[in-house]
Amino acid sequence: MQSPAPPCTPTRPLWLQRCEEARDRCAFPCSFALCQGTKGEDRLAVDCWSHLGRNCDAVWAVFDGHRGHSVAGYSARLLPGLVRGSPSWLASPGDALRAALVQLHESARNEELKGGSTAVVVAATGSHLWCSCAGDSRAVASMRSGEVRRLSVDHTTSVPSEVERVKASGGRVEWGGIGGLPMTRGIGNFELESDGFACLPDVSCVLRHEVDFVVIASDGLWDVVTDEACCALVRDLGVRACVEGSSADRLAENARRLGSTDDVAVIVIYFPPDGSPYASYGA
Repeated sequence: MQSPAPPCTPTRPLWLQRCEEARDRCAFPCSFALCQGTKGEDRLAVDCWSHLGRNCDAVWAVFDGHRGHSVAGYSARLLPGLVRGSPSWLASPGDALRAALVQLHESARNEELKGGSTAVVVAATGSHLWCSCAGDSRAVASMRSGEVRRLSVDHTTSVPSEVERVKASGGRVEWGGIGGLPMTRGIGNFELESDGFACLPDVSCVLRHEVDFVVIASDGLWDVVTDEACCALVRDLGVRACVEGSSADRLAENARRLGSTDDVAVIVIYFPPDGSPYASYGA
């Protein structure tokens, strides 16, 4: 019998304190939760900075480590600086996000880090939201139209096109995985590159004014909650819960209640339609 996961006990290491500080000064209300299971391999990143005199650029990311937390922790610490310092950030944010993930991959190789991590990043700049991803962590947007739109792409051996990509690269899928892992893309896992694992981030974008809120999370949430059910719960809670910091906690607690014993990292970000944080909910 599988033992139950431990409760969501809050921890506040330095990197998490920095996320809290960035959350508190961010122009976009957000909440996050890190509910570690027995592995303790999930990490997250939150940062924001001024651009042209306005505090309007921000980045949020979730990293789900596997075979250790080294790559996930390393990526969470370095990602914000790589994005902020990218020469492509203003002209081509999508390229900047993609390049940052590839740079993390190669830097982790140079550091001889073991294990690997998924990566999903959402960034706000100007009138757009950008998403870059590698692996099976996910970003989902609840649109003002009522649509639920997945911003990220799942890269796993259950996706036929990914299996074909792995085989075309000379790799192989055995027993439903690559080296025992279901993920086909991500950061690290250098010993699996000959089997087809790769850091090949996908990028997407959407107009910010079309988005009500975004949920970014590791598979500890998505394994037990559909995109639609996740967004319905956040909408039922209302944006005040996001501003007050409880939306992400409630999602993590719901994942536990539904049987998830994996690590759960969740970020919820609300994008006010007219500058008022409670406008669309009438709160």
